[in-house]
Amino acid sequence: MWVKIADYTPGATIAVEHTCDGSNIPPVIQWGGAPPGTQAYVLRMYDPDAPVDTFIHWIAYNLKTTQVSPQILPASQGYNDFGKVGYAGPCPPPRDPPHRYFVEVFALRKPVSVSGAVTWDRLWSAMADKVIGRTETFVVYKRQRR
Repeated sequence: MWVKIADYTPGATIAVEHTCDGSNIPPVIQWGGAPPGTQAYVLRMYDPDAPVDTFIHWIAYNLKTTQVSPQILPASQGYNDFGKVGYAGPCPPPRDPPHRYFVEVFALRKPVSVSGAVTWDRLWSAMADKVIGRTETFVVYKRQRR
């Protein structure tokens, strides 16, 4: 499997428009090469460099397409760690060094059944035994001091 964030090479700096310092719109994310039998995908964007634990910026599940973008937003999205449903772009503390933002895509043998407030922990519990493929890439971002 493979995943690509817009026109970024792995480790590139993400544009401000995709962050809390800009328009906070999700980048185009595409993936492919899923194993035979894939019936759904799960997407997760997270920051492993957050001051306290891994910070979730976006989760989407039961995806049937191989692309998300500002024009093609997933119907099933969960809570990010800002406490809102949907995408929340990179927003590291201004004094921190650059943070990495990983995008993971999981291929599932069947869609997940999850209801209520969908958090990463609840989603992972519902999907862990259905994962048949996984891929990831990352970008970086450092906020400018104002």
